[in-house]
Amino acid sequence: MSTEVHEIAPDIFRIATYREGGGVTFVQFLIRDDEPLLYHTGGRAIFDETREALNSLIDLAKLRYIGWSHLEADECGALNDFLGVAPNAEPVQGPLGSRAGDFFTKPIRAIADGETLDLGQRRLRFITTPHVPHSWDAITAYEETTGTLFVSDLFTAFGRTTAVTDKDIVEPALAVLDQMPDYLPVGPHTSRVFERLEALQPNVLAGHHSPTYFGDATQALRDLRGEMFRKAGLPV
Repeated sequence: MSTEVHEIAPDIFRIATYREGGGVTFVQFLIRDDEPLLYHTGGRAIFDETREALNSLIDLAKLRYIGWSHLEADECGALNDFLGVAPNAEPVQGPLGSRAGDFFTKPIRAIADGETLDLGQRRLRFITTPHVPHSWDAITAYEETTGTLFVSDLFTAFGRTTAVTDKDIVEPALAVLDQMPDYLPVGPHTSRVFERLEALQPNVLAGHHSPTYFGDATQALRDLRGEMFRKAGLPV
């Protein structure tokens, strides 16, 4: 198992762990600021590696928030572990995801659709994106000052991924959909959600199982949406 840390924007760090034979890379993000925020915790199996990487970047006692896209082991499975070593951290999620508090040792603060957390130099806006990528409770987070959109499992790629790229990230994501056609569900809500994300015109796409992308992010979102609908046999 290997864990790597890369600074993808000033004081925004990508913490990526890959297990040989594990299929995908698991990526967590730290926004180091006056009120630091960890986005994704990773699963419990990689908690020690993730904690060690974070300890090289901040004092975990100063971690203020922990957020995630949706209730899934690799997104928030180590939340209780982090709450044990970061006693000042507050879990934050959308209105629906906040109902999952029975799983965790602290109540989850509900962040409204479109609400922004002021972290100091950085501002993180939460957008409810039901079923995009998977679950009903899914949200997306957008760091407004750098234009970084945290897209969770959209653009998932198999294997060990590079830290950053400006190369095509749509084709690798489609290869995943070829093998797992139900991985990203398509329904009446999907275009509406993608339109909201595209309207942000982000500079960067920061994925949970993909490289951080510095190409034409808006076009990549449009292309992924179009291919998802095409594979589902539906008009965009």
